[in-house]
Amino acid sequence: MHVTSKETFVSVVPDLSTQRTWLRSALAATAVTLIATGCGATAKDSGWSEEAISKASGSVAVMVVNSQIGVGENRLAFGLITSKGELLQNAEGSVQLFRLAGNETTPAGEHRLRAVSLRENTNHLHDDGTNHLHDDPIMTMYVTNVELSEQDWWGAEIHVQAGGKRYEKLRARFFVQQQTTVPPMGVHAPKSTQQTMRDVKDAAEIDSSRPPRPELHQMTVAEAAVSGKPSVVAFATPAFCQTRFCGPVIDSVVAPLAKQYEGRANFLHIEPYSMAEARKGRLVPVPEMEQWGLTSEPYLFVLDREGRIAGKLEGIVEQGEVTAILDRLLGPHGK
Repeated sequence: MHVTSKETFVSVVPDLSTQRTWLRSALAATAVTLIATGCGATAKDSGWSEEAISKASGSVAVMVVNSQIGVGENRLAFGLITSKGELLQNAEGSVQLFRLAGNETTPAGEHRLRAVSLRENTNHLHDDGTNHLHDDPIMTMYVTNVELSEQDWWGAEIHVQAGGKRYEKLRARFFVQQQTTVPPMGVHAPKSTQQTMRDVKDAAEIDSSRPPRPELHQMTVAEAAVSGKPSVVAFATPAFCQTRFCGPVIDSVVAPLAKQYEGRANFLHIEPYSMAEARKGRLVPVPEMEQWGLTSEPYLFVLDREGRIAGKLEGIVEQGEVTAILDRLLGPHGK
């Protein structure tokens, strides 16, 4: 159960030790299990049952990346997975949403999809001695910001083009909860008092980055919330994630932006797992994961000057998504 108020957000999440990261699930699961979960068939006559979606998936299946989706504003994220188990990169297109109620299917608007990628910069040497820099996406998901009005099963029908090919009517379904365990937009963030550099002798005790980044562990969330500045709070583990794609959230997004917005915004990194236990091979979530109601990572929150949730981004994050929120909070003069 969880409670929201104007002052803060409190959440209780059962058995966090059994949580799984969204990306590990994406690459390990089969196309059938990626497309839909849960009990009961929905809108059987219109092709939205689990069986119908599975049969129609073809060469590309859809995964809903979000660990939880609730009534209200959501950043819906989709992974497009080929029959070879690879993520479809560099696609462009849209998603049509439907509300599914029994055998009734109600269109709920079409939205453009934005590709959000983690990129890997690599160099190779040409025969003429020149270096060629590649800025290639190593992981891409497709997002859109939507307002979801009702608790119910919903459907997503995706139409994209990639590599000269057109992929039509790629379907997935998902359940929208009345409330999620994650803090909703607009409420005060949990006043976490996670360990900082004041509590440890070595940054490596609370940061799995290599090398650790002590500048991201200078204050607690509770302190940042009353600092009068916007704050970015990132739950991510560079070393102990279950894939290679968690680290870049800190290295490619949080750390560079901390330098860019130095003095104007706070940047905090919280390791999702106990470092001592992780080094023994056991992933035990830290108390802050329960406080924030998180069942996946990486997760990035942007807080306004009063400590309210002004942005929340799950999974892959690009710098531009964060700067857009920060610049709005800082105002026209950027202060």
